[in-house]
Amino acid sequence: MFLTTVEIPDISVDIKSIKQMLDGFDPVSLLPSIDTLVGKVQLVCVIALLAGPLIMTGMGLVYLLFAPKEANYYFGYRTAFGMGSVSAWRHTQRLAGLVFAGLGLALTIVMLLIAMTLSSRAPMDMAWLAAKCLLWQGILALLAIAAINGVTMYTYDYNGTRRRKKRRPT
Repeated sequence: MFLTTVEIPDISVDIKSIKQMLDGFDPVSLLPSIDTLVGKVQLVCVIALLAGPLIMTGMGLVYLLFAPKEANYYFGYRTAFGMGSVSAWRHTQRLAGLVFAGLGLALTIVMLLIAMTLSSRAPMDMAWLAAKCLLWQGILALLAIAAINGVTMYTYDYNGTRRRKKRRPT
């Protein structure tokens, strides 16, 4: 192994010339204005607030208007109790469409009202309010799914035949 020496040339730094170059430079000018940042935070929060309810409304309308006539494993609101017969399938699609479209429409109106109040809030408050609203949207969607499945299980048995109501003896 041969070691060779490398000579490093003497590099002199002229501090005065660098200082003169940076004399008129303001690093704050590279940052966007606070109005731009707050506007972008508000836009992201409004999109986050309205995306879920609009998708839910669209899903409900699709279940109401474009659901297949017979049960399948590809398209439609599928539950084990709702896929047993054609009447159970149609009942489940109609119920899911009504619940999702109604809940989506109600949430859209509420979220629009909340979105109109965002401009008077600080950016961090906007983000926390949007996070809380998203959490409530998720909880309400899960409750809607549980309600649809519960009503379907109550109305139909696993084979898709309608359950008979027990009559009280008179």
